[in-house]
Amino acid sequence: MMSPYGRVKTKSVEPQYTDVEIKAVILDFGGTLSMGDLDWDPYHENLRAILAARGFDVEMSELKRALRSALQELTKVRDRGGERTFEEVYSDFLGNLGIYPDFEFLEELHAAFRANYRTDYLPCVEGVLRELSSRYKLALLSNTMSDHPRVLLRESGYDRYFHYILCSRDVGVRKPNPEVFRIVLRELGVRPEEAVHVGDSVEADMVGARDSGITGIWIKTPDQPPWTGYTIGSVCELPGLLKRIEGSA
Repeated sequence: MMSPYGRVKTKSVEPQYTDVEIKAVILDFGGTLSMGDLDWDPYHENLRAILAARGFDVEMSELKRALRSALQELTKVRDRGGERTFEEVYSDFLGNLGIYPDFEFLEELHAAFRANYRTDYLPCVEGVLRELSSRYKLALLSNTMSDHPRVLLRESGYDRYFHYILCSRDVGVRKPNPEVFRIVLRELGVRPEEAVHVGDSVEADMVGARDSGITGIWIKTPDQPPWTGYTIGSVCELPGLLKRIEGSA
């Protein structure tokens, strides 16, 4: 598997913590703090109802075609390491249907996306965030065209544990592009060797961290390339692993 920013390797060499303490922990969102997915069928029906309420009678097949085309354009941008916003993608979607994408319309579509995206936090998440925030600077770094992770963290109150929250939509760059990691490090005021990044994707999270000089901690996930660096079964194990890493310094 190839990334625009480096090949996924089957072996990695982790830095040894001999002189530098861990000062910051960067966390992925989906697959790391939470599990979830978009309920596509209800979402499509919701989109069609929104269009109908505005006087646009669109066949479901035409709606899906227009959305598929917009998402294909998103994929092209992402393949180059970039990112688009929900509003940009759904402006394309509406444009494909010959509909003008005004601000209120896009907000309504975004609300429908959030409403149909099922998200459940792991039961241990609040305790983990509370413990880690007492020892490290915490940042969230999520690959997403939506602001959904930020909204969910705010609604749950978990945002109070973070020094910095960044969604790739905010800056037009996504993991594994090292630039997005550099932005987070700059905001936290730490050097790469003083941070760890935790995520479930080998290509996006582990390769991105490695290419940025950050130690990666992989949350073991099926159907991923091999990774021989630090590995845990879930974020619930993270505080213990960090203590072992620091204890071996």
